[in-house]
Amino acid sequence: MKPCRIFLLALLVLLPYFVLGQGSNKLVFNYGIKTGFQAITYNSIDFAIEGYRFNDNTIQSNKIGYTLTPFIRLTKDNFYVQTEAVFGVTRYKFDFYETIGEKGVVPNETEYNLTTYCVQVPLLVGYDFINYSNYGMSVFTGPKIKFLLTSLCDQEFSHFQYENLSEELNKRIFYWEFGLGVRIYNVFFDIVYDYGFTRNTSYITDADTGEVFASRRSDSALSFSIGFIF
Repeated sequence: MKPCRIFLLALLVLLPYFVLGQGSNKLVFNYGIKTGFQAITYNSIDFAIEGYRFNDNTIQSNKIGYTLTPFIRLTKDNFYVQTEAVFGVTRYKFDFYETIGEKGVVPNETEYNLTTYCVQVPLLVGYDFINYSNYGMSVFTGPKIKFLLTSLCDQEFSHFQYENLSEELNKRIFYWEFGLGVRIYNVFFDIVYDYGFTRNTSYITDADTGEVFASRRSDSALSFSIGFIF
């Protein structure tokens, strides 16, 4: 099943329960905002250019993203549906190393810096397994789509032989989200894991020579946030 169809299927399954379902409690509408950071990990990497490859000798750093997220929530009994607009920025840095004969690994100045800007939209289903007026805990899950704002993204290839490199970034990336939330009065803390199951990149090209190089990465993210719900 295509990722975009998961959104539609989840929406068709959940909305009748919330709109038409019978229960002791009425529908409750809430809204809020949260902010936090994401730590990025890569599930699979394929990169090959000028003999440099992603491997155990590649130093990956600055894989931290920052987010600002308004959201709305519709609650019935102990279940809720929530959607968000996650505005995020992430900075990546890859330092490459060369292996020379039997002397081992020696450092090289070759590196790739990437800054991305995006909007992420999840459709989440949650369950409050602890739900009191002054505190509560919930679990939630659902699909998420990331829209990469490629026109704002910044790429910098340093000390490669090719001087006009650029990476083709996929504009839509799909994830599945799992999370745990803790609420104290109107303040809450979320910890979220997003598993990516589509590629972030397609290829790298050199504008001067027309050379095309492999570049395929998929990632996951562990997020922490604090927010307010009203």
